[in-house]
Amino acid sequence: MKSKKMILIDLEVAHSVEFTGWIANKEAIKYSLSTFLPDRDEKWVRSFISLLKKNTTTWNQAIVFDGTVVGYCGLANLSSQNRSGEYYILIGDQQYWNRGLGTLAGKKVLEYGFRILGLHRIWLTVSEFNYGGIKSYQKLGFIEEGRMKDAC
Repeated sequence: MKSKKMILIDLEVAHSVEFTGWIANKEAIKYSLSTFLPDRDEKWVRSFISLLKKNTTTWNQAIVFDGTVVGYCGLANLSSQNRSGEYYILIGDQQYWNRGLGTLAGKKVLEYGFRILGLHRIWLTVSEFNYGGIKSYQKLGFIEEGRMKDAC
């Protein structure tokens, strides 16, 4: 897959239709802890995206591949004092799973975090059974620092 086909753009309320479809798929949100449970409708998604856009401690991007919005990613819990942030990603459209898009998007997010925002630390949490995510995160250079026993 050529990276020039994948871009990140600001997540907008206009993406709520796609977003609602992603979170309606239980497989797509299996590892998102409880953020998108119980079932959420498009009204809830529009409100969720609106709140994200107002939050100054997040950087939220839509993942676009060949003109199709396939997921979202970014940085949350941004701290200028600690120069840190939490990486997150959801490839919501199943037809784009296992194609390397998550890793490509992750590279762009990390580059933005470290080079543009000047962060010193970017961290994440991942469910131990999310093997695809773990593989991608390892490719991006993340290392396991610990485990949160019985966290979810």
